[in-house]
Amino acid sequence: SFAMTQGRKPRKPRAISANPFGVALRRATRLTETEIASAIAPARECLQKLKEGVATEHQHALLHSILMIAHAIEEGGVVRGLCEQIDASLQAMTDIGARSLESGQWRQAVLFPHELDAIQEMVDLHDYQLRQVSFGELQAVTRKLIAKTLSEGGEAVHVSYEDMGLVPA
Repeated sequence: SFAMTQGRKPRKPRAISANPFGVALRRATRLTETEIASAIAPARECLQKLKEGVATEHQHALLHSILMIAHAIEEGGVVRGLCEQIDASLQAMTDIGARSLESGQWRQAVLFPHELDAIQEMVDLHDYQLRQVSFGELQAVTRKLIAKTLSEGGEAVHVSYEDMGLVPA
């Protein structure tokens, strides 16, 4: 068949939602208390494991990823003014990770009080961030962060609470 594309690729049809207003409303609405609780619970649980000195490398990576989402929300301009706290928490996570892998195998390092304070403060502020963003904004930020990570040679892994040694909210 011959398409009149004038040298361009033919247009790909997009799926059409049966309820476009519902889709738009869902993307534009803020997160519910339940959604906020389920989004922040893994961060709080991983932080608790860090405090107890028993965090696994995966739990450390999950908390670091959550803090990277907080950083992406800041960069996106949805919630501004948390740059110093985010940078301090990410630096603390990087330092903890480096000390924990000094032997070549993961063994959680002892935390310094300033590291713990920085991470605790940022987890609390991320809760605040989640109350300010819409579902669509959070989804977009997360997709963009995953794409950036993959393009830089990192990996993105979908894991369950059980895989992480956490209890579902």
